[in-house]
Formats: sequence, structure tokens, C-alpha cells
Amino acid sequence: MKKSARMQILVNLAKQEESDVAKRLAAQQAQLQTEKEKLNQLEEYAEQYSSERNLIGLNAFLSTNYQHFVDRLGQAIAQQKKQILRVEQQSNFVKKQWLKARGKTESMDWLQKKHVTAEDKVEQKKEQFQSDEFAMRRFLSTKSS
Repeated sequence: MKKSARMQILVNLAKQEESDVAKRLAAQQAQLQTEKEKLNQLEEYAEQYSSERNLIGLNAFLSTNYQHFVDRLGQAIAQQKKQILRVEQQSNFVKKQWLKARGKTESMDWLQKKHVTAEDKVEQKKEQFQSDEFAMRRFLSTKSS
């Protein structure tokens, strides 16, 4: 088996690994988008409740309960921001893995092409030698006749 054929196997494996990591990266980015949308919804919800509080008159007991609810929304927002940071870190980690896998694929592909080029040159020299040898035999056979 030629070196280029063996290298093609490695190139295919590297491409598969790169593809797998790219899928994980896409999933991470989709999760990040989902988490950001959740945060946006929580912030809108909290803003809505804060603005409604000023519009309705509440007695002291209801006002306290209302404030506790708004505080819990604030805590949920803070937790969601932490979740977004975690997902961003995971996404950045997977992106680095993808870049590494992409670099490996490109290197393997370059090396495989280098082997193909070298093998082609060897094959061309071999064909040229055979062609020259055939021409020489033909020349010698016509001269001796």
C-alpha cells in the first residue's frame, strides 16, 4: 500500500474527528443561545413586575411578598448569568478543540498530498524510463535490420 493511501486513511480519521468536534461546538453554541434567551426572558419578566408594582397599590403584606418575588427573580437572573458564563467557557473549550482538530486535518491533508505528488513523480520517471527504453530497443532493432 502506498504511503499516500495510508495517509488518506489518517486524513479521513482526522476529518471525522473534526466533524465530531464541530457538531459538539454547534450544540454548545445552540445551548449558549438558549441560555441567553432564558436570561432575556427573566430580565423582561422582572422589568414587567417592577413596573407593575408602581402601577398597583399594594398593602404592606402584599408589598413584602411582591418584593420577595422580585428578589427571587433577581436571584434567578444572577444564576442564569452564571450559567451563561459556564456555557461560554465550555463553548470556548470546544472551539479550541475544533481549531486543534482542524489544524490536524489540514496538516494530514497537506502531508497526504505531498506523498501523492512524490509518488506521481516517481511514476512519471518510471514511465519515462520505460518509454526511453522502448524507443532505444526500437531504434536498435531497426538499425540491425
